Amino acid sequence: MTGTIKTSKTRGQEEANPGSGSVLERALDEHLKEHDLRHPQMFKLRAQLPSQGRGSALVAATDRMWVNLKTYAQGGENTLHAHPNEDHVFIVLQGKAVFFGPDGESVTFSRNEGILFPRGCSYYFHADEEEPLVLLRVGCVYDVSKPPWGRIDRDGQPLLAVSKENNAEKTVFTDEYFE
Repeated sequence: MTGTIKTSKTRGQEEANPGSGSVLERALDEHLKEHDLRHPQMFKLRAQLPSQGRGSALVAATDRMWVNLKTYAQGGENTLHAHPNEDHVFIVLQGKAVFFGPDGESVTFSRNEGILFPRGCSYYFHADEEEPLVLLRVGCVYDVSKPPWGRIDRDGQPLLAVSKENNAEKTVFTDEYFE
């Protein structure tokens, strides 16, 4: 097997725009245009660390599955939500993350620990702010006839990931990288 190991660009979390899609949607569209999905995709886990907000680097993907390296200076995904058409997993690579369930229950994860969320499972999380949080996130669409990007709030209403309602803030990157 031959090929080039690629390092993805870390993108900041600008305000979501329903017309142009999320940062992940746009990155995935670009990624799928650039890759022949009949061949393996080799990648390096490297992402720029933020001093404020959060970042994301799409490292590999098909039309049904995607792998992201997510970085958080503070905060996290701060509003209870669910992804009705996506199963996904988070694995902590650096820092600590506190995950919360729909009834306020919580668990703290450290390096090399993780959690899998089946589609429709409600949660939110935040970074323990001792050091930047770095998560490996792998997602997989359930029903390919429907968009995988849906995120709903506690009441079943659409919730944009990068929005005031989800406590998102402008990303400011440092010169440091997770590698």
